[in-house]
Amino acid sequence: MPRQYPLPVEGSDDYELFLALFTKCQGRIQAFIRTLVHDPAQADDVFQSTSLVLWRSFATFRRDAQFLPWALGTARHQVLVHWRTQRRDRHVFSEALLADLADSTAAAVETAEARMAALEACIATLSDRQRELIRLFYGENQAAGAIASRWGRTVHAVYKALKVMRKALLDCVTKKLSSLMDSSGDGLDGRPALS
Repeated sequence: MPRQYPLPVEGSDDYELFLALFTKCQGRIQAFIRTLVHDPAQADDVFQSTSLVLWRSFATFRRDAQFLPWALGTARHQVLVHWRTQRRDRHVFSEALLADLADSTAAAVETAEARMAALEACIATLSDRQRELIRLFYGENQAAGAIASRWGRTVHAVYKALKVMRKALLDCVTKKLSSLMDSSGDGLDGRPALS
């Protein structure tokens, strides 16, 4: 029988902390699981079991650690448990291969986290007008023609501005990730220290 830990009590600091951390990372945990369990119903089951294990073992979570890597480690374990139970299916790969896949996916999630943090930091350095253009074109999927009409510019000018910003953002993100890799030694360790 698994070891029992005291559950956070509603209204307690632990309860509030768990909810805050879990809701912030919930989408990333689900995405991690869905990349490894392709059947949507089974992925939902694995997510539910992961959520339950996270809740039940929250007392073991070190408050000075980051929640997402801890949660992804738990999700990885739940995916491996799921795959073990699916082993009867002759289309299931070996456990070693599946563990490598889970590790690679966890590393990809950490890399994506660092890239997203770098992109957000770089976008913050843009002017208000540039951020507005990004929001309209990429966030709201407005056509360049609609933006050009709204701003009294040509469509060519809108595309040119987007091209210049994409290049500047790429350079900025590359520079931030490079400095992050230089400062951490091994690259992306899930703790982006971006300025």
